[in-house]
Formats: sequence, C-alpha cells, structure tokens
Amino acid sequence: MKTWNHALAFMVCCSLATADASAAPPERSKPPVPGPLKPFTIRQPTVFTLKNGLTVWHVARKRAPLVDVLAVIDAGPLHDPPDRPGVAKWTADLLTEGSGGMRAVEFSDAVQSLGAEISSTSEIDHAWISLHVTSARLPAALKLYAQALMKPDFAEAEWGRIRGQLFGEMMYQSQEPQELAQLVAQRANWGSEHRLGTALGGTPRALVKTTPVDLKAFYVARYRPDATTLIVVGDVEQGPLKKLLEAELGGWSASGPPPAAPALRGPPPRTSRALYTVQVPDAPQTVLRVGIPAPAGTLPFTPDAEVMNTLLGASFTSRLNTSLRETHGYSYGAHSRVAASRSGTVFSVMTSVNAPVTAPALAEIFLELERIRTPATDEETVRARNVAALTVPSAFDSGRATANQWALFAAQRLDRARLQQFVDQAQRVDVKALQGAALRLVRPNEAAVIAVGDLAQHGKGVPGLERAIALTVEDLLPGLAEAGAAMGGEG
Repeated sequence: MKTWNHALAFMVCCSLATADASAAPPERSKPPVPGPLKPFTIRQPTVFTLKNGLTVWHVARKRAPLVDVLAVIDAGPLHDPPDRPGVAKWTADLLTEGSGGMRAVEFSDAVQSLGAEISSTSEIDHAWISLHVTSARLPAALKLYAQALMKPDFAEAEWGRIRGQLFGEMMYQSQEPQELAQLVAQRANWGSEHRLGTALGGTPRALVKTTPVDLKAFYVARYRPDATTLIVVGDVEQGPLKKLLEAELGGWSASGPPPAAPALRGPPPRTSRALYTVQVPDAPQTVLRVGIPAPAGTLPFTPDAEVMNTLLGASFTSRLNTSLRETHGYSYGAHSRVAASRSGTVFSVMTSVNAPVTAPALAEIFLELERIRTPATDEETVRARNVAALTVPSAFDSGRATANQWALFAAQRLDRARLQQFVDQAQRVDVKALQGAALRLVRPNEAAVIAVGDLAQHGKGVPGLERAIALTVEDLLPGLAEAGAAMGGEG
C-alpha cells in the first residue's frame, strides 16, 4: 500500500511540474500597476468656544489611548518689537521653563512623572505650546499645561540660563553653512527691513538687551484666549473635554483690548536676477538656494502649485533630484517648496553640491526651472498629481500629526474645508493647469540666488559673481561679537 501511495505522489508531482513548465512565466520586468486611489475623507474638527472666548477645534480619534493638545497663539515673530527681534520666540520658549512658582526642573519632573510631553516655541505666523499624553492622564497633565500657558514666571535665573543656550545656537548658526544660507535666503527674499528678512530666532544684539520684563510685557499683550485656537485630537469625547477645559483654562482672561495687528507686507517684487554670497574658506560643499517671491495675492496650498512642485522638486523622483543626484552626481539631493505664510509666498530651491561643480550645478537648476515652464508629459502629470494627493493622508497618520496639520490652518486662517477639497482637486490637475502654476510661480529671471561656500576657489563660471552681494556673519547676526563679550563678562 505504501508503495502505491509513493508512486501516486510521484506521478502527481511530475504532472504538476509539467504543467508549471508549460505555463508562461510571471511578468517581472515591470512593477505591478497600482490600483485606483481609494477615497480619503478628512475628519473635520468640531468647533466650540469656551466662556472666556477661547476657540477649540476638537477631533475625536479612538485608534490609541492618546491625546494631543496644541494651542496656536497669534504671537509669532511678526509681532516682535522693532528693536528686539526674537522676543516672540524667546517668550514662547520660556513658557515651559518655570511657571506657577515651579522652577523649570520641577516642572519638567512633574511632566515626566505623567509620561507626558509639553513643549513650546514659535513659527512665522504664531507661537504654540503642545501637550502629548495618554488619555487616562489627561486631567493631571492639562493642569500643568494650563499652568505653563497661563502663569509663566519669566524668572531671572531661568532667563539667564536660556539666554546662554540661545547665544550658543547663534554661534552655531554663524559657523554652519546651511544655517547661513537660510539667513541669507530670508534677507534676499524679504528684504532687510522686513521682520521675515532677519533671523526668526532673533539677533545677538537684541538678545543682550532683552530682559524678563520685556518678555513679560510681550506675554501680557499678546497671549490672550481671544487670540488663541486650541486644537485637541485624540481619545476624549467632547462633553468631558469641554468640562475639563472650562475647569483648567476657563480662568484665563485677556488684559485690556487686543493690540493692533501688524501690517502684513509681502516679499518685495524683484525685476532681475541677483546673487548673494557668503565666503566660507575651504568649504567642501557649496550650499545653494534659489528664491522667487510669488505675486501678491497668491493663495497658499493650491492644488495646481503643489502638483507642479511635486514634479519639479518635492519628491525623490522629481526632476531636480533626478538631475542633480542621479544624472550628474553633483549632490546627495535637491528639492523645492512653495513656502506660504500670512505675509506672502516664496518659491524656493534648496541643495548642497560638491564645491568644484558649483557653476554647472547652478546651470542645471536653472535649466529645470525653465523646463518646468513648458508643458509636462501626460505621464509626468498623472504621477505628480497622484503623489501630491497621496501625501495628504500621511499628514493625518497620528494624533500629533493631525494636530500639527490643523495648527497650520489655524495659524494662517485658512478655510478648513480646503484640505478635503485639495485631495479631490489635485486629481483633476492637468498639463495646462500644471504649466499655468509654473508660469505664475517659477520666474527664473526674478530669482535671488544664494551661494554659501568657498566661492573664491570654486566660483568660476557662476553667473554674476563679479556683481554679487557679499554678506558677512555680522550682516546676518548683528552684534555677535559684542554679545559674546558681554555674556562672557557675565560669566
């Protein structure tokens, strides 16, 4: 019987092998064709207002027992006193460095004992303070969060410590080509008289002059419930949340009428190309930036602009990255972005290249900037719009990411419905719309070109080098040497 079973098994195997040999081999020369995009619906926040005027955006999210809280305060760098650029950021930084009579280390220990995270700083349009905690410990953590937001101490000792750290960061900026390039780009794109044209983190000269009295005055004027949007995302229902927020934040009140809003000025128009340089002797790479101010009234986060930028430089397979990295080997990577704020929009290209190929790398960048202004292929357009649309769901893959995404909309005062509309409209961007966005935003003859590196050795062939606007560290971080002397004397 066993012999018969073995023979039968052998015949079956032989027949299967014969069938497999006669069948066509699977196609492996091309990747499988992706299926159709699945619909993605963005859960819109439920909006309510506390009795003190604090607006709350709430998104219930049950995937994990976590809650993220993010206060978006209209107290960003645009509100800085003219003679103290940096006060907005330093005020935000000090929120978590001692409050309600607790020293910074005591506050930190209390937060960590709950397994929570509380942090604060500022962006271009706003200041923020965030909380990340398990839902079970939300009530206890929210007490500490409210204390930091409502009762910061601005203690002299804590400010002295933080000021030393800030000066260290400025010293780092002065020696790091990437940081210098960012400072030059701000100045080139916005002009030296615009707040966004100077270091968003403040200047050394302002740092030396600023006292806790200045920070407290800025806080009293700008930190108000009627100038704040509180975003809450996570495992908490609206009823209990509202009760908890009224208990912890309901006592926060504004002092007097709201201060006047700063005048919003866009980047100054440019009629010709300009080159800005910073000489860094013996630098092995040249940091390159290209900035082009968008026309006044340009809306942020539009589908045609985002799809165009995806094709040009916002994805790994973009034209810029393919050219500079894959084809020519000039760089580890190159990318572009459309950076928007309430003041205006700037289109930028960013890369670092091997110093000896600075000139040919710049030539390739401008070749791609000119090429994007001509019609793309249908295949490129479909790929770019799919990538642009598919990046939106990834912005909501966690509670923290969801809170951050809505914070941008709150800070820039954008219509919340635009986010869902973007997903739908991006899929309808065609070749003509893509080219229209490029013609509107990518205007190579009006570009500011920034080059930070050893241009004395490797600048040959860079167009306009003899007419370049050469900047120094003192231009970008005024008062660095005197601040070092003053703070060294304090030590």
